[in-house]
Amino acid sequence: MPERIRGVNLSGWFIPEPWVTPSLYAATGASNAVELQQTLGSTAYSERLRRHYETFVSEFDFNRMSAIGFNSVRLPVPWYVFGSQTDSLAHIPAIDYVDRAMEWADKYDMTVLLDLATVPGGQGDSNESASASETAMDWHSSTNGRAVALDVLGRLAERYAASDALLGIELLDSPVMSVRTSLFNVTEGIPAHYLRNFYRDAYELVRTHLSDDKLVVFSASGHPEMWKRFMSGSRYQNVYMDLHLYHYRDDRAIDITSPKGISQAVARNRHLIQTARSCGFPVLVGEWSAAAVLSSATVTPEGRSAYERVFISSELASFADAAGWYFQTWKTEKRIPSWDARVALAPLERAMID
Repeated sequence: MPERIRGVNLSGWFIPEPWVTPSLYAATGASNAVELQQTLGSTAYSERLRRHYETFVSEFDFNRMSAIGFNSVRLPVPWYVFGSQTDSLAHIPAIDYVDRAMEWADKYDMTVLLDLATVPGGQGDSNESASASETAMDWHSSTNGRAVALDVLGRLAERYAASDALLGIELLDSPVMSVRTSLFNVTEGIPAHYLRNFYRDAYELVRTHLSDDKLVVFSASGHPEMWKRFMSGSRYQNVYMDLHLYHYRDDRAIDITSPKGISQAVARNRHLIQTARSCGFPVLVGEWSAAAVLSSATVTPEGRSAYERVFISSELASFADAAGWYFQTWKTEKRIPSWDARVALAPLERAMID
């Protein structure tokens, strides 16, 4: 890859998320897109979503991203990006707006990594709220979930194969994978062999349209060590592993108000990237943020900003062995400091992003 990726996610645009755009959910009591549609009814929901698609991200955003120094966006799309109609739910197409994103990216010399972020039945995506349908992990046992996922990947690959702006396609966002913890215990999730077979089939499908210089990306599912000898043959070209590196809510979350805390977080990043690379793959950090544990309740807003600035610069340095990164996310309505790139990365000199 000729240029190192310095990018942002465009979360919340095509998959409405309350933390990104709370106004979409205001006064509804809904916590995810399915509940929102059930509360509003299909007609009102579709109209609200159409306005959101139209206004949330514009050409101005791409202009500004490029000016700051970002050269790529990771664009999560749902399985119904081409539209879907069932007995209970209706989804208007978002594909015309994906077209716009491609055009704007091309105009401002940026690239787009398309990310299939939801699938029918759910992939247990840890980024979703606990009540969201996408956390169900029933995708692998649903009757048509696999076929629907492959169909939309194929259609996306065919539609954008000739676009200079297309960096590549990520086959799934962050499915929760079942992992054996002992002789008799296996964690909940999608079986590893199912994911492997799906990724192989999806690779063959998208490569029928995409040239070898376009990336095909798969998620480490939090376990980069599990992918040794996967897709290792010469037939597999430009396959990248995606790591999501967060430090704010799991059992390894680390207090960053001390030098030791920051150094431990950075060491964990480096270790996971090194582990992924040892499996034979170039690595993308598909999602990361400035959110971390601040143990002291007396930390002032100014102090918090100072800690997060040091944390961000340390994280960026820890990504040195990765092919690039995508901050989570470009924008939020409330300008959430640790998650909104316009706030979190604004104090950084462009040279630090470069």
